[in-house]
Amino acid sequence: MLFARAGLLCIWFAAAFAGTHEDLVTLVQEPVRLESPILKPKVLITILARNAAHSLPYYLGCIDRLDYPKDRIAIWAATDHNTDNSTAMLQEWLRRVQGHYHRLTQTRGPKHWPSSRFTHVMRLRQAALRAGRERWADYILFVDSDNLLTNPHVLTLLMAENLTLVAPMLESRNLYSNFWCGMTPQGYYKRTLDYMPIRQWKRLGCFPVPMVHSTFLLDLRRHGSRALAFQPPHPDYSWALDDIMVFAFSARQADVQMYICNREHYGYLPVPLNTHQTLEEEVESCAHTITEAMIEYPLEPSQYLYSPPKPQDKMGFDQIYLINLKRRLDRRQRMLQSLEVLGIEASLTEAVDGP
Repeated sequence: MLFARAGLLCIWFAAAFAGTHEDLVTLVQEPVRLESPILKPKVLITILARNAAHSLPYYLGCIDRLDYPKDRIAIWAATDHNTDNSTAMLQEWLRRVQGHYHRLTQTRGPKHWPSSRFTHVMRLRQAALRAGRERWADYILFVDSDNLLTNPHVLTLLMAENLTLVAPMLESRNLYSNFWCGMTPQGYYKRTLDYMPIRQWKRLGCFPVPMVHSTFLLDLRRHGSRALAFQPPHPDYSWALDDIMVFAFSARQADVQMYICNREHYGYLPVPLNTHQTLEEEVESCAHTITEAMIEYPLEPSQYLYSPPKPQDKMGFDQIYLINLKRRLDRRQRMLQSLEVLGIEASLTEAVDGP
């Protein structure tokens, strides 16, 4: 009797699930559709340019070469108080890259530079920060118009650090960089023993510091970032009206730690000039920064910006010779580019191997 019931049960299962085996086989044999990749975070890059015609071609060339989806990048640009061709150059670049980036915004201020220079800079930086927040950007990258981001992966590398406020350590012709390791009670630079090991890559990593400036990445998704501001200064701030000092104080009050990262070589910046130095001296300093970067990186001006050739001269000599082995085309090209940036006219002479 028990075996009979078992037989009936088997017959019932076979009838109930007729065709199920074939269906299961069909399901397994169908190709599995993979999930699409997650879109990269949205980034707003700020460009503040004043009398920057000498640096804009190479600066914008570095922006062009960032290894990051252009449709995930918005550009916020401001230029005013120029005595050179910065406005026209920036407008040309913005017009020609239109369609490459997610959004382009340009704002202009009054024609003449006011006496309250730092207040104006603070106002512009705050406007950029506000634009990033209003447009739901995930990150905002502040990068001065004479800073050269030679590492095309800088955005991805900084995002991978998973920090609210992080700066890539930039190199210069001396030991100057875009961070401080010490700060006085009044908010000014203080020399410390921690600076040199970081600046000379004897210690590698991302380090908490009291000040980063010139180029840094801010994660706007972090709750702490909402309290950061350039303008107006924090109610407790009573020091000099300097944009980097005001912002650093704002970060401390919001319990947002600044970090400097030197895991990689990220780029270059010029040594700051004294307030009494001229625009011509600034142009010369920038040229030295560009040629310094060319030693390690194939730096090119932006393809979307016309750069007229710089006037060449022989520096008072009858002749200047560039002597180069024909097979070393890499060195020849680098030297020719450097001479062009420096405005030096030279005659090329092929070298020969010694005995």
